Amino acid sequence: MTNPSGDPVPAISEADATGEVAALYADIRATLGVPVVNLIWRHLAMFPGALPWAWEALKPLYADDTIAAQAAALRAELQVPALAGLSGPTLAAAGLSPDDLSRITMILRSYERSNAMNMVALCALSARLKGQAPTAGEAAAALRAEAAIGGEMPPLLTLDAMAAPVRSLVEDLNRIGGRDEILASMYRHLANWPVYLALVHALIAPYAAEDRLEPVILNVIENGHQRAAGISGGLATPAAMPGDAAQAEMAAALARFTDGPIGKMIAIVPLIRQAMPA
Repeated sequence: MTNPSGDPVPAISEADATGEVAALYADIRATLGVPVVNLIWRHLAMFPGALPWAWEALKPLYADDTIAAQAAALRAELQVPALAGLSGPTLAAAGLSPDDLSRITMILRSYERSNAMNMVALCALSARLKGQAPTAGEAAAALRAEAAIGGEMPPLLTLDAMAAPVRSLVEDLNRIGGRDEILASMYRHLANWPVYLALVHALIAPYAAEDRLEPVILNVIENGHQRAAGISGGLATPAAMPGDAAQAEMAAALARFTDGPIGKMIAIVPLIRQAMPA
């Protein structure tokens, strides 16, 4: 069952957030340098005390760029092919304007960055909740700070707001790579340009059908957990710990997301983004 917002799990939308939740969302956007709060954070906001605890625990690892460095290293180690590109003339003939392409690229870059950071960060939180001892992880190479990704996200369309063929297309795209219990929000943003989603489906479906995508996803998930275990000792220890029930719900949610849509989309988004014209 979905919420009126269209989210596939209970969540507080960015538009509906108020008070402490709205302030935390603003800090998450500013810290990650993206104009969107990913679904996992909006989901954690539903559990009493979970979002403030999670963000306070992680903030030191964001402040010293540990998460950014590990996320960038995770992305750099991805081995994805450069698929046949969506040329400028192809996209123009499909009716996509330069402004459309600029906004689409902003969406792709936002999810590419935030998914990798969320993977490392949330796996570290998961390790803390499970009581796992930190491992001796390798430090990622120092990075030049990335500029924040500016822009305004388009409406996050609900499935009910989409024309029937577009809804079917979004659902078909979400099935690519499996792990489709949770609908990836990126496809809902890109559903504002149905013709682009149709081109994306034609681009990545054959690659997945050749069983070339699954090994990449599995490698992302394994790498993410390994990197997180190596930095989990740097998590802060907030004074206020959520209750046992909220902790159990958090642990289940983190596992569902990191081993599900986040791990999958880290592998898929570069396939799409690299196919865009320079």
